[in-house]
Amino acid sequence: MSRAISALRLTPVMFEVGARPYPPAEVYRAYLAQADVFIGVYWQQYGEPVPGARVSGLEEEFNLSGGLPRLLYVKTPASDRATVEWSIGLLTDAERSLLEVTAVFAGGWTTQAAAQVAGLDEDRALELGESLARHSLIYIDSTQLGPRSRMLETVGQFVAERLAARPDAAEIQRRHAGYYRALTGQADRPLRGAGQDEWLERLQAEAGNLAAAVRWCLAHDTGPLPHVFWVLYPFWLSRDHMREGRSWVAQLLPAAGLLTAQARAELEWTELMAALGVGDDLGALAASRRLGPLLPAIRSPALHAASQLALAWCAPLTGDYDGALRAAAHSLEQLRGLDEPFFTALAVGSVGTLERILGRYDDALGHLREADDLGGRFGITWLTAWSRERLGTLFIFRGDLPQAGALLGQALDLSVAARSTASVTVCLAAHARLAFAEDDPERAAQLQGAAEGLRERVGLRVWPTLRQGEAELVTQARQTLGTERFNQAFSAGSALSQREAVAIVRNQRMRKGH
Repeated sequence: MSRAISALRLTPVMFEVGARPYPPAEVYRAYLAQADVFIGVYWQQYGEPVPGARVSGLEEEFNLSGGLPRLLYVKTPASDRATVEWSIGLLTDAERSLLEVTAVFAGGWTTQAAAQVAGLDEDRALELGESLARHSLIYIDSTQLGPRSRMLETVGQFVAERLAARPDAAEIQRRHAGYYRALTGQADRPLRGAGQDEWLERLQAEAGNLAAAVRWCLAHDTGPLPHVFWVLYPFWLSRDHMREGRSWVAQLLPAAGLLTAQARAELEWTELMAALGVGDDLGALAASRRLGPLLPAIRSPALHAASQLALAWCAPLTGDYDGALRAAAHSLEQLRGLDEPFFTALAVGSVGTLERILGRYDDALGHLREADDLGGRFGITWLTAWSRERLGTLFIFRGDLPQAGALLGQALDLSVAARSTASVTVCLAAHARLAFAEDDPERAAQLQGAAEGLRERVGLRVWPTLRQGEAELVTQARQTLGTERFNQAFSAGSALSQREAVAIVRNQRMRKGH
């Protein structure tokens, strides 16, 4: 024990029982507040302890009761590096090698990933990982997706230096990128159908590793990236990764002319969709002009139909809602013959939304109910939330406010469950419209402000097909309240957190009995 204390450069902060006078409790608190990691109690007996003796009076506060601590040691920031170095010195060569390899991961890793990247079988990787956990160099979280290993930042910084010094460091990084590129391939079909929710959770857990893999590919092998981006789009859309994803697409666009027609179409489609998502209208229109001529060369029926749908979503940017409806309907016709639940539901919902905008409420109701059915049948939470918001908005226009409130409440709850800020903001804006219809323009202004504030903070903008309606609502609320009262309510709403804004809606629902 004494050798460990010396090697780890631990600092004693409590004295032996019987020491007089005791330092004030505030001294202990201040010192412990500066310590990175609480190490524990060093039990050293010097003869018989005094029954009931207390060291500092902080035993209960720092969970030191149940015995007679003689000396308490903590690890301060100055001792971090020495601690890690000393701990690594206790490892076997195999344990040390795996620890160094795991420094390539960002945000944790699974045993399968560690085995693949380290070139081990899974049983051996599991055995070595458990040993590293016993050495407190990594820790293992129990998650809904299974065990996940992580590393403390101080350990990771030191081990990353050791990884960088290895002659096989570049190969380890290549294997890491290859593993997560393959994981993206596994996600391709599930993200577009049944299983989307599960894969959204898996990809969210691996977001840091996916980003690292994309950065490696951008530097060393861009060939797979257009398809990777196409696959990841539903993940970016539903989990608020659109701005990050678009930044990667932008790095690849200058070399788009060197790609095959299929790869270029995937890249331009993703750029168009991402530009729409972040509100870059000029960028979206430019991408649509590049994507249109590529349609005849697209071999994938799903990509061809999705490209038609993306072009339909661009049409409202120029005010052509009739043209948008024709293009969306054409895309839907193609998708009905394919096994593409995600894109089919998007197309059906888009047709219904455009029909509602054009005043064709009965047609819109049929299509939006079909979109809701698809989301529920395939267990895609985000799609169900999206379709119920569209249905709720339609019922506002049809004058059925109780039904609208029930649907919009469900949509908001599902959006929160799906952890999609974009979907939550659309629901808040829809609740703003409902509030205005219920003769509460002040709450309408507040909720519209909340939607805009959240969008601004995460770098999103309202979808083109919804902009005209939201702008009209803002104009109506301002005219009803007057500019000063509207600005006060809107500003108060824009300062709300997502949790606060959602609570306002839910409290109102409770008062109305929805």
